[in-house]
Amino acid sequence: MKRKLLLAGMVAIVVTFMSCLPGGGGKKYDTSKPVQMIEAIGNDVAAESDNWDKEQWDAMADNLETAIRNLPKDMGEDDAAIVSSALQRMGVYAERHKRTASELLGVIAGYKGDNAPQPAQAQPQPAPVAAPKAAPAPKTAPSGLLLGSVIREGGYTNVRQQPSTSSAIVTKIKDGSPIYYKPYNRSWCEIYNQNGGFMGYMHASKVVANAVQAAPAPSGRVATGTRYDWLAARYVTASDLAGMSSGELRILRNAIYARHYRRFKDANLRAYFNNEVWYDGIRDEIPARELNKYEKYNIEFIKRYE
Repeated sequence: MKRKLLLAGMVAIVVTFMSCLPGGGGKKYDTSKPVQMIEAIGNDVAAESDNWDKEQWDAMADNLETAIRNLPKDMGEDDAAIVSSALQRMGVYAERHKRTASELLGVIAGYKGDNAPQPAQAQPQPAPVAAPKAAPAPKTAPSGLLLGSVIREGGYTNVRQQPSTSSAIVTKIKDGSPIYYKPYNRSWCEIYNQNGGFMGYMHASKVVANAVQAAPAPSGRVATGTRYDWLAARYVTASDLAGMSSGELRILRNAIYARHYRRFKDANLRAYFNNEVWYDGIRDEIPARELNKYEKYNIEFIKRYE
């Protein structure tokens, strides 16, 4: 009897071990949940891949290939949107490291071919809510709210019940749609409908402050259409910084440099801004002559509060 129990325990341990695969950064993924696995891989690529070597990128490609292979032939719209968004996000970062990330790019390209699973059609899903409607886009937001838009990634972005990726999805908003929002913290924004009614929370990396330019791409020497543009348009006041932690203040100050595409040596800053769709760290130093009077003032002002 004891031998049987011991054998059963050993089998359970082996099954548990085999159900997880190590990621490029040493993390493990649950292969029994391929959609969530792809979403987790996308998050890790965005946050950690800046210094990966080819071996780490290849390991991540193997993980992604395993997850794609385990996807059901017919996926619901929610799962298909999650997979599409994660793959597109991965592609952005992999393109920055084409030489070392070539295998991952190949896996992504293969998925986007004719063999990619299609959303199931058996049970019609309600249309995602776009708030406010894309045409015509409102020119002003209700009192206390900001007018922005969801980044253009070619799919839908989740609005969650609580500010957490593990929280329930309330609805999905089509990428590129204008939205009303206000910051909740440095990672999440509160999302509101066209009548000013609270809907839920969206990750701040998905929210763009400028509704006209929903997916700002690096052009010239300064990124525009970001939620940090105001730092170059007016002086920061004490009320702007009220309640912010030293870490949040540090992010805010360095956002001025990030808009000029500074390459950060600090791992935390690098990971944070790599999650911004507009950011591309391609410059080692930003000459003072490229900063306007507001940016120069705001850097020093924020420093005093840090």
